[in-house]
Amino acid sequence: MNYQLIEIQGEQTNLACPYCQHVVLNWEEEQYVQPCEHTAFVAMDLGFEYIADQFERCLPHSVDDIHTHEMNVFEEITHAQVEQLFIYKMELGVADLYRYVGITLF
Repeated sequence: MNYQLIEIQGEQTNLACPYCQHVVLNWEEEQYVQPCEHTAFVAMDLGFEYIADQFERCLPHSVDDIHTHEMNVFEEITHAQVEQLFIYKMELGVADLYRYVGITLF
């Protein structure tokens, strides 16, 4: 898989899609996860907050298996079979845990 990892400073930074400029993470909204058509996933080291059906089919294991067997979320998303993926990584603000937002063209 071809992915680009982009590290974002600050755990509550709004994040806009580079393709359509839609704000995917909007901390001013109660429902801060606002996926657009390019959002592959929003995940944390603890599990997935959102995943597009098209992206889940590209993962080596299902989301249910990842959660049940407590697999490494970052490792799983970086082994997905997609051509180009931007992965935005930001701290959760808790004990070396991170949030990841994946953006791709499906």
